[in-house]
Amino acid sequence: MPATSRSMNDEMIPMIVLGLLALGFVWLAVKAIKRSAERKKELYAEDENPQISPAPEAQAPIPAEQAPAEPEPAVETAPEPEPVVEAAPEPEPVVEVTPEPEPVVEATAAPKGDDLRLKEGMKRTNASFMGKLASIFSRKGDVDDDVMDELEDLMLTADVGVRLAMEMVEDLRDRVAAKELKSGDEVRNALRAHIEKALEKSASDEDALKKNPNGSKVILFVGVNGVGKTTSIGKIASLLKSRGHSVVMGAGDTFRAAAVDQLKVWGERTDCKVITGEEGADPASVIYNTVRHGCEVEADFILADTAGRLHTKSDLMEELKKVGRAAGKSLDGAPHEIWLVVDGTTGQNAVMQARQFNEALGLTGVILTKLDGTAKGGVVIGIANELAIPVRFVGVGEQADDLRPFHAPSFVNGLFESSAA
Repeated sequence: MPATSRSMNDEMIPMIVLGLLALGFVWLAVKAIKRSAERKKELYAEDENPQISPAPEAQAPIPAEQAPAEPEPAVETAPEPEPVVEAAPEPEPVVEVTPEPEPVVEATAAPKGDDLRLKEGMKRTNASFMGKLASIFSRKGDVDDDVMDELEDLMLTADVGVRLAMEMVEDLRDRVAAKELKSGDEVRNALRAHIEKALEKSASDEDALKKNPNGSKVILFVGVNGVGKTTSIGKIASLLKSRGHSVVMGAGDTFRAAAVDQLKVWGERTDCKVITGEEGADPASVIYNTVRHGCEVEADFILADTAGRLHTKSDLMEELKKVGRAAGKSLDGAPHEIWLVVDGTTGQNAVMQARQFNEALGLTGVILTKLDGTAKGGVVIGIANELAIPVRFVGVGEQADDLRPFHAPSFVNGLFESSAA
């Protein structure tokens, strides 16, 4: 072999040996990595599925009777939590609230504020007299002589009375001339003030149906035929009974059988005793017996009806005086009240009746009936201004509670409500 070839072989041998060694190390490293990966896999498998090693077979079994009892596995019992006792909240102090007593409504007191039923019954008066006033006062501009002349004509034909009408118009005219009153509203308000002042003359703080502390209270009812006298007595009896009073009624209109029967019906409705006499009997004797019986049973109120009397007949008026004296013979001081019943539809004739009956008997009150059926409600102003007699009740319907205690502010409000400009 040539020398050159031998020399090349000698140089390649170490390189081959080194290459083989490197391959061996690589193989060993790969195998080590593979074994490490398998070992990790086994460890992970043991963690997930642990194996229980079986007991060794070399040890002989021990008989059951000699074998010591295997101790029961100790089960650690978690201690029961102590019950949590919630502290009851301290009770709030009980504050006893004394209920406020319900307001006692004095049935005998004058109504507070407007009486809506009274205002409703005055619609016809508003639509006529006060309706015309509204047309006068609604005009724009200052009040001139033409307006005052028209107001004077209206007031002269009104049912407040000629004397009172003239006095009011003259005062208003003077104040307009002095430029004190300029607009229609100012004149209307001044007129209202005049009417309120007129009604003050008949105002009474005393209750019309106040019980007599010394015994029975006798009320004598007078008036002409057809004014609603007997019906008014029945309605007042109903009102008194609703207030807890005992009532006796006397049918003194012995000349009309219908009046006696009517009072008996009211006696049945209100559970009140009605004293009657023979038809045509002396009215004074019936009233005497009525008052005597009322005192015997200690009735709170004795309501005495009388026959209708024309106020222009002096002899008939004398008979009424006799009836009053008969009541006084049965009870000292009787009658305690004498009330005239007048029909509101008669207008100024009612004022004339009040004047004559007052002169003969000394009236203590007036009842104005049928106010809901008339446009002449202003008559109450004339009676109050001229005679200064208290207006006790006004009738605004047929029901028992439609006889309303008269309340001047409610009357004035109802009178002017539709006349506002």
